[in-house]
Amino acid sequence: LPKEPQLLTVQWSGNASMSVEGNAEEIISTDAIYGAKVMPGEELTFTFTPTDGAFSGAQLNGEDIEFAADGCTYTFTMPGESATLRFTFTNVDKTILGIVLEEANAVPQDVIDSLVPSAKEFFENALAKAQEVYDDAAATEAEVKEAWSDLLDAMHLLEFEAGDKETLLPLINIAEQLKDMLDQFKPGTTEGFEEALNAAKDVYAEENPLKADVDEAYDNLQAAIDKLEMRADMSILQNTVDEANGLDLNLYIDDEAMAAFKTVLAEAEELLANANAEQADVDAKAVELSNAMAALRKIPNKDELNKLIAEMEQKDLDGYTDRSVAAFKAALSVAKTVAADANADEQAVAKAYTNLEAAANNLVKAEKPSTGNSGKGSTSANAGNAYGAAGVVSAAQGVTSQKAYVVSDTTVNFNLKRGSAYCFKMTVVNGNAMTPSFTVGNGDVLKTQFVAKIGNDYYYRVYAIGTPGQSTGVYTTLPGQNAVKHCTVTIA
Repeated sequence: LPKEPQLLTVQWSGNASMSVEGNAEEIISTDAIYGAKVMPGEELTFTFTPTDGAFSGAQLNGEDIEFAADGCTYTFTMPGESATLRFTFTNVDKTILGIVLEEANAVPQDVIDSLVPSAKEFFENALAKAQEVYDDAAATEAEVKEAWSDLLDAMHLLEFEAGDKETLLPLINIAEQLKDMLDQFKPGTTEGFEEALNAAKDVYAEENPLKADVDEAYDNLQAAIDKLEMRADMSILQNTVDEANGLDLNLYIDDEAMAAFKTVLAEAEELLANANAEQADVDAKAVELSNAMAALRKIPNKDELNKLIAEMEQKDLDGYTDRSVAAFKAALSVAKTVAADANADEQAVAKAYTNLEAAANNLVKAEKPSTGNSGKGSTSANAGNAYGAAGVVSAAQGVTSQKAYVVSDTTVNFNLKRGSAYCFKMTVVNGNAMTPSFTVGNGDVLKTQFVAKIGNDYYYRVYAIGTPGQSTGVYTTLPGQNAVKHCTVTIA
């Protein structure tokens, strides 16, 4: 080794102070530079002490060296040539810890006291630990980071306000009772109900549930209860459908009314199977089906056809158009032919009956020609005036009188099972403004009910309430006329 001293230069970061031990001829010594002449082979010991917190790292000429939080000691042997040592130290940064501590210390005590016990304990412990680390000058970087990280987590718990779970119990009890009758509610309104109930029960089972969790569970369960809708009461519609299915359709005319009845019955049965049906739709369909049943017409027999023929033969055809009269006479002729045919079946009789009835209803009044005077001057003739006794004008004179009457769709006697019902169709002929009264001879045998009015057709229903073997007549009465019996009903 050379026998002459060599130049040693030492530099270090400004966050540390330095002291040196060993034989050296000092040339310069400042807060960050040390220079000396040192004999080759001489050992020098450098001690660095942090001036701003603790060391978190140490390097010599870019390479990591051993250090402690409170200092770094390095021994250097002088080589046979000049040397330069550059020490770099990093300090523990407590900036983030200080900011988090400031925010945590600003939290009001009443907010801390409102936390659930576990959250309150965690927050207070994290705050105390963070303050301890912040005050510890020798705290390491890892300790500082852990302190502010834990305290930040504790700050998040400030939202964990304790909830009063007892507010859930009454609602849970109500929901438990509703759960046992969910089949009485519309299926579409029960979705999510049991999930909301179970979630509320889970929150209630917690020892210290959060207020946010209690509120959410309560709101969800309340919404699930409010969503429930009772199923529609199908009893009236079911009874009406049962009554409709009990009809022997072979006894009724297969016409438009029959087709409409079958359509409405199918719709009613479909509605019965719809668990989500609205009550208004169910009620409306029951009325519609009842009206469709009332519109059905029983197949007439020859006695009824002959009765209709007799009535139609008495009809005054004066004042109707030639075309409508011709159609009426043709229908009357066909009806007579069918009535006289011993081999005519029920359908032929029914067709003749309905065609004759339709022809009568389709008679068209002929328009009377006007009697205006197209010539000049005047005349004293009162054409068309008719005088009664003593020169009094009679409004009835010169006008064909057609008495109003009622035609029943059922004119044959029949049996009706006790507890069953039957619907009559009564048609007012030549009496557009007249409403017939509908009665039975014995109200203890049959109970009557008005069903509907469609044009001049009136529908009435009778219910068999008497004992088997009892019978009573069915009557209609028009204003100013005597009662007319249409048939007799016997309780079976």
